Amino acid sequence: MHSETPIDRWLSILFLYIEKAVLVGVGGLALVGIGQLIHGIYQHGEVRLEDLLLMFIFIEIMAMANVYFLRRSVPFTYPMFIAVTALSRLIVLQGKNIAPENLIYEGGAILLVSLAILIIRFSQRYSAETMGKAERHEEDRHQG
Repeated sequence: MHSETPIDRWLSILFLYIEKAVLVGVGGLALVGIGQLIHGIYQHGEVRLEDLLLMFIFIEIMAMANVYFLRRSVPFTYPMFIAVTALSRLIVLQGKNIAPENLIYEGGAILLVSLAILIIRFSQRYSAETMGKAERHEEDRHQG
C-alpha cells in the first residue's frame, strides 16, 4: 500500500482548485459566447437556426460544467450530445450546395454518436441494476 505524503496531498488540492477555476472559466466563456451570439442576432435583426444550435452548444457546455460541480464527474454522454449538436450545426451551415456524400457522412456520424449514447446509457442502467441485485442477494444471504 502507498501512504499519502504531504506533497501528494498539497498537489492534489492544488490541481483540484485549478480544475475548478478552469471549469468556472469555461462556464464564464460560454456565457460570453451566448452574449456575443445575442448581440449578433440583435445586429442582424433575425434569428437563424445556426444561431440557436450554437446557443444549445454553449448551454450544453455550461450544463456539463455544472454537472461536474454537482456530481464530481461528467457523464461521458455530455460531450457526445455536444458532438451531435455540433454536427447538426455543421450540416445547417453548409447550405444547399453541399455534396450529397458529405451529408451522408455527417448524417452517419450523427447516427453513430447517437447509437453510442444509447449503448452507454443502456449499459449504465444494466450495470446499475445488476449491481443492485447482487447487493440485495448478498444482504439476503447474510440475513438468512
